[in-house]
Amino acid sequence: MSDICSLYDIDLDALTKQVSKSSGRVLLHAPDGLKPLYNCIAPVLEQAGVEAAFSASPGYGACDIPFEEAEAIGADLLVHIGHLEYFQYGFKPAVKVLYIPVYRRPYIEQGLLRELVETLREAGVVKVSVSSTLVEEKIRRVVANHLASNGFKPIEVGFPVLGCLYTHVTSLDTSVDAHLMVAGGVFHPLGLALVSKKPVVVLDPYRGRVWRAGDEASRVLKQRLMRVFEARNSGNRVGVIVGSRPGQYRPWLVEKIEEEAAGRGYRVYRIISGYLTLERLIAVDNALGLDVYVVTSCPRLPIDDLSEFYKPVLTPGEFMMLLKDAGNYIYPW
Repeated sequence: MSDICSLYDIDLDALTKQVSKSSGRVLLHAPDGLKPLYNCIAPVLEQAGVEAAFSASPGYGACDIPFEEAEAIGADLLVHIGHLEYFQYGFKPAVKVLYIPVYRRPYIEQGLLRELVETLREAGVVKVSVSSTLVEEKIRRVVANHLASNGFKPIEVGFPVLGCLYTHVTSLDTSVDAHLMVAGGVFHPLGLALVSKKPVVVLDPYRGRVWRAGDEASRVLKQRLMRVFEARNSGNRVGVIVGSRPGQYRPWLVEKIEEEAAGRGYRVYRIISGYLTLERLIAVDNALGLDVYVVTSCPRLPIDDLSEFYKPVLTPGEFMMLLKDAGNYIYPW
């Protein structure tokens, strides 16, 4: 565990200052991939004389924080690891939340950087945006500096990419030849590739590879357009799934969808779900037997987790495509 702690920079000073003002019990919460960092943070709490409890719930972003768990155990503070604060639409939690940034320390194999340079040059890229998630921020800076020293013109994107928000990157579409994302896995690069008009190159510092997200995005886009087509030929009973987590509860969006759907002859059923899985959706469909479902909580659920459901499950943007007979793909709204 000490090896894991040495791989990350964690703002423990912010944690120490905050817990010194509180007493009693703290709930730690992190995405699954960062849960091992509980072992790096718990000793700091112990030294401050604070009891630590550990959340087993997944964390897909700062929009997905288990406030109900903190309230249930009477925690004085909820410490969320790995994301910045997210707007909660007027929600005022009973438990104070401390957001602790976590940064992967910037070690990158030189061979990987050479491969990146070669990939960009082969593609004729000169001007390139360089973005990342919050955790890879320090790696992103190293990569941007390396590209600049090798004749490229990088534009570093300071705000981290989120699974549902890429406008701060796509706003550079007209200024760059391509986008470079520094991130692990497929999740974040896929989201950018679905909405950007420029090629998306990915540097994965964990798997040590450089790859292009376009092929995966094309495959997913075909699948999503097929879902919209299927929904167009389904019935008129639509289930609007409303997220109950504060960061995923968007009443203005729910009302907009319900109003538009009713105007096009749909009968709307409102379904509340704190944590939506394929099994939960099957249970709901067994009960209601609706024709189409629209997820207003997290727009990545229909794309990543529910894409194989036997009925169309759409993002809000895809449902608006259906209502407006739009030809261009709309993500996520």
